[in-house]
Amino acid sequence: AERQWEKVTVDEATRMRLNGESAQCMAHMKAMKKAGGVSLREADGADTSKDQDWPLDESCFAKCADMYCLITTGLWLVPKVLIFVIPMLLLELPAFVLLRSYVATLKPGTDKVRRSGRFWMSFVLASLLFFPAGILAIVSLMVDYLFYWLFGITFCIFTSRYCAVWRSMKALNPYRNGPWIILHLPDIYVALTGQTARQGIFEIAWSLSNMLLFIPWFKYYVTVNPWLQNLDHRFTSQITTSMSDIAPAEHCASILQEIVSRAKHHPGRARKVDLWSFVPHYPSPPPGRRYALGLQQGYINPLMQILLIVHTTHANSSDGNSTEQHVASNSCQLPIYRVILWYNNPYHFLTAWVEASISTGGPSQPEKVDGGEHPMWGVSSASPLSAGRASLTGLGVIDSFFDYWLPVLVHELRYSHHRMAGKSHQEALQIANDMYQEVHSKDGISRPIADKVGLDQYHGDSAYDDYGLPKQVTV
Repeated sequence: AERQWEKVTVDEATRMRLNGESAQCMAHMKAMKKAGGVSLREADGADTSKDQDWPLDESCFAKCADMYCLITTGLWLVPKVLIFVIPMLLLELPAFVLLRSYVATLKPGTDKVRRSGRFWMSFVLASLLFFPAGILAIVSLMVDYLFYWLFGITFCIFTSRYCAVWRSMKALNPYRNGPWIILHLPDIYVALTGQTARQGIFEIAWSLSNMLLFIPWFKYYVTVNPWLQNLDHRFTSQITTSMSDIAPAEHCASILQEIVSRAKHHPGRARKVDLWSFVPHYPSPPPGRRYALGLQQGYINPLMQILLIVHTTHANSSDGNSTEQHVASNSCQLPIYRVILWYNNPYHFLTAWVEASISTGGPSQPEKVDGGEHPMWGVSSASPLSAGRASLTGLGVIDSFFDYWLPVLVHELRYSHHRMAGKSHQEALQIANDMYQEVHSKDGISRPIADKVGLDQYHGDSAYDDYGLPKQVTV
C-alpha cells in the first residue's frame, strides 16, 4: 500500500517549495537511495540501521592539516571573540527583554505561536532592537569569511592540493542552495520564543551570542573545509532502544512532536528539558509551508552554550495539500522530522541530511524495533580533528553524543505516555525509571546494555543522573 509520505498530490516544483528543498539536493539523495541507501557507492549496501565504515586518516598530511587548522583558528578566533563577545551580548539584551515579555503572554501548554497582529508587532519591535547586534553579527561573519579564504588558499597553494579541493567542493554541492535564513527571520523569532520559554532569557541570549561568533568558523573552517580536508559523503545512524510499549507508532511520534515542537511547556516538563545538554525545538510551520526554521540548543559547559539553526520539514504537515517527502532511510517505519543542514546556513556546524523517525530496527538491530532512529547523511573528512567519536567536531562526535542523550529522551517519552494514559506522576516515573536502558556506544552498531535495565542498575552513573533529573517524587 502507498504510504502517506509517498503520495504525490502536487507537482515537483510545488513540493520542493512546500518542503524547503532544492533540485540538486533531491537528485543527490535519490541517487543515494538508488545505489542502496548508505552512499553513492553500491558496494556500501542498503543497511541504514548501522553506521558506514569510516576509518580515520592517520597520515602525516592529515595530522599536519589538523595542526595548521588549530593554530590558525587560535590566531583568529580568540582575539575576535574577546573583542566581539561583550558588545554582542549587550546589544542583544534589549530585544530579549521584549521577547521575554512576549513569552509571558503565552499560556503553558501552548502548542503553536499564532502569527497574529500581536506577534507581528512584537517581531518588528524586536527586530529594530536587535538591529545593532545584527550588524555586528554580519561584520563577524564577513571577517570570518575573509580569514577562511586567507588561511585556506594559503594552505592549498603551499600543498598544491588543487584537484583534492575541487573534489571536496563537489561533495558540498548538493547542500549549497537551501532556503536563505534572512528570508525566514519570523521563523527564528518563533523558535527563540520557544527556546526562551524552555531555558530563560540569559541562557538563550548567551547561546545566541556564541552561535553568531563561533559557529560559522567551526562550520566552514574546522568541520567541512575543502581547502584543508578531503571531503566525502558519510552515513551514521543512531537508534534508541525499543519503545514498543509506547504504541502505536503514531502515538509515540505525537508525544515526540509535543516535546520538540510545543511552543511553551508546562513548568514540570520545562524544568526537565532545561537540564538536558541538547534541546531541539522545531516549531510548527506557518500556513503555506511544510517546513520551518528551528533551533537546537547545546550545552557543553557554562561558558560554551550554543544555538544552532536548522531547516525542518514536518512529516505530519499537510499544508499545500501535500504530505509527500523523500525518506532516505530503509529502516524507517514512520517519519517525524527531516532536518537539512544546508552548507549555505552558516549557523550550524554540520552539513547533512538528517531524519528523525520511528524505526523498524532494520536488519542489523531488530531488537530496537519501534525505537526512534536518527540517521545522518553528511559531508565529512576522515581527519582525527573532525571525524572521530572523540573529535572536536563532526559527525563522529555527534554519533557518540546521541548514543548518550537518546536514553534520556526515551525516558521522557515513556513517562509522558503513561501520564497521558492516566497514571499518576509517581507511577509513570517509576515505570520510566524501571525501563531505562543505555547502549554500548561505538561505531557501527551500538547495542543495548542487556544487563542494565532500570535506573537503579546504573548506581548513579547514567546520562539521566548526569543531568540531575528527578528519580522520585519529593514530598
